[in-house]
Amino acid sequence: MADGNTSRIQPVRRLKVSDSVAAQLEQLIEQGDYQPGDKLPPERALAEQFGVGRSSMREALRLVEANGLLRTEHGIGVFVVSNTKRAPILSELLLFDDFTVPELFEARLSLERDAAGAAAKRITADEAEELRRILDEAGNPALSNDAFVKLDADLHRAIVKATKNRIWQRVYESIEPLFITYSHRVIQLPGRRETAHNSHRRIVAAILSRSVREARSAAVTHIREVEREIVKHLDPAEQVDKTVR
Repeated sequence: MADGNTSRIQPVRRLKVSDSVAAQLEQLIEQGDYQPGDKLPPERALAEQFGVGRSSMREALRLVEANGLLRTEHGIGVFVVSNTKRAPILSELLLFDDFTVPELFEARLSLERDAAGAAAKRITADEAEELRRILDEAGNPALSNDAFVKLDADLHRAIVKATKNRIWQRVYESIEPLFITYSHRVIQLPGRRETAHNSHRRIVAAILSRSVREARSAAVTHIREVEREIVKHLDPAEQVDKTVR
């Protein structure tokens, strides 16, 4: 190979086991092996079928659910809800390319700050009631951490939906899989769940009072808090801001 061509070669990124399993499971759903409405086998059985540990299988199911193909009904099972991923192109890039935590949170900060402000101006009565419902459910101390993370994502998605900006909605849906993945990593830290819930209350209170400035400020504070917690508990390679390499 000529030396001039080597500059175009990119390092091969090693996929995590859960990423590989998620990709295979999505392929099975998309090609019809599992149909919308089907209940998946139990997690233990799936792990045995794929030849992986239960933790990797659980993470793979979360990734596929974040892409809109599955829905978890706690105490009942995991169901196929669609055979088409939400925003597939960008979601796949975010899940399988070498993006960093600073890049994710820079994108989230600008999106959710502006979305909170816009929601404060545009939210309807029905959308406001949905935010209250999600907050009430998330405040249940008996809720599992997995269920809390799902409600966390539901809340942020509902806020973006209240902006009536369809492009923002698609962008959020595209980064949601990474958001959920990292949320699961830190939700078990002491006090993390309570801190997140209190931050959500402040954001929602500002939106419902139609205070654009307070909504934007509360969103920024929340995203910064989450970023600090996640960065402290990640592998150093994931913390590198590629823009300064």
